[in-house]
Amino acid sequence: MRRGARRAVPAALALAVVAGAAACSGSCSGPSCGRPTTPPTTTTTTTTTPAGPVPLTGGPVLAVKIDNTSAARPRIGLDKADVVYVEPVEGGLTRLLAVFSRHQAREVGPVRSGRETDVTLLANWGKVAFAYSGSSSYTARILARGAQVNLSNDQSGRGYRRDRSRPAPYNLIGDPKALLARAGGSVRPGDIGFRYGPPIAGGSAATSVTATWPAATVSLRWNAKRGQYLVVTDGRPDVSPSGTQYGAATVVVQYVTSKPSGNRDVNGRPTPVEQLVGTGKALVLRGGRAWQATWSRASATSPTTFTAGGQVVTFAPQGPVWVLLEPTGRTATVR
Repeated sequence: MRRGARRAVPAALALAVVAGAAACSGSCSGPSCGRPTTPPTTTTTTTTTPAGPVPLTGGPVLAVKIDNTSAARPRIGLDKADVVYVEPVEGGLTRLLAVFSRHQAREVGPVRSGRETDVTLLANWGKVAFAYSGSSSYTARILARGAQVNLSNDQSGRGYRRDRSRPAPYNLIGDPKALLARAGGSVRPGDIGFRYGPPIAGGSAATSVTATWPAATVSLRWNAKRGQYLVVTDGRPDVSPSGTQYGAATVVVQYVTSKPSGNRDVNGRPTPVEQLVGTGKALVLRGGRAWQATWSRASATSPTTFTAGGQVVTFAPQGPVWVLLEPTGRTATVR
């Protein structure tokens, strides 16, 4: 070694020297003072931190309006949906707006007519493909002003077929692949505000929730084996054509103000329009527990956020999420 050259000291040894010197300051004495000592053997434990809440991501979005009366049984394709909105319509009934992105069903339906509320429901999803079967002339003008790509069966039958084993008008079945092709594709989901991840702390035990409208009832009952709340509509299990009961990994009861539209049905009844911008109370259920929450949405294109105790309420990653739009003044029953 050349004079003046220094041998490189391994980092671990250098740390040991510093530690030994520190230990020998003050009252240290004896031959070992200042000498490096052998570091104790340590075991490194790797801790996995749960992923934080993340927004919904997926492929091209297809939204489909589906009948929710007994005549439309069995409904088709709901098990593949990311989100299913239960929406009040005229006569105290409800319809479903099923939104698909991470997965597309082979078929969906029975497809029924669109409503004004659909425009706001879909506004924060982006310019998405929307399949439905006609609307009144009043509603058609409002749907035409929305950001969604309208795929009405009345405009073209492309992407639809009639199931002759079902009574009309409950027999229109949609082909998602053909409908997306008709739309020229569709965008991926925008930030709708939903966050998926491990459950937040708190909540209370909740094995079922039942929401009612004047002429409809939807209950969801926790099934630990499935890891879902299983859907019961108007007192009957809601099953697919194969006999599997539909379920939701997360259930949201969103209390909203409902106002009459300028539209009237054939019986002269006004169509309700749900006010989805603003803030209100909500209830979120997942994993057999429930959280009292608050929803908030600044504008039609803004995310809808759900918070409880200052925390963002997270939804189960596996989905689906069922959102029950319950008019204020009514209260869902939780057990």
